[in-house]
Amino acid sequence: MKISDVIEQFILEVIGDEASADLSRNELASYFRCAPSQINYVLQTRFTVDRGYQIESQRGGGGYIRIERIYSDKEPYLHALLETASQPTSYTRLKQIVENLASQGLISDEEGALLTAVTTDKALAAPANIADSIRSNILRETIIHLLKR
Repeated sequence: MKISDVIEQFILEVIGDEASADLSRNELASYFRCAPSQINYVLQTRFTVDRGYQIESQRGGGGYIRIERIYSDKEPYLHALLETASQPTSYTRLKQIVENLASQGLISDEEGALLTAVTTDKALAAPANIADSIRSNILRETIIHLLKR
């Protein structure tokens, strides 16, 4: 298992069922015997809006990282996703978003499976940059539909 996976699992365990958790980047780096940049990498790639998290960071002496779940109210989360859906969306990113929507009960597992199936590179049959744009359009329309529910 990669150190990034281990750090992610540790942070998820710390958060548990809580809405947020405050952590020290330097303490985490010391605990895992890695550079603070490794902690930053995990936070930037594993605790994103797409996955239902928001990071607040305070630097300096006594600085901390607050990781908050943003699923308690579906509308702010969906609006945040809608803003990011204006950019081309890779299949990997779309899968992360769909998994998070399903885990929050905003879509069913079957709806998620259908959405990921119709947005594969094979299904879109277009060059990567065009497929990513089509995928973001599909995602945007899906989010708009969810906001209307």
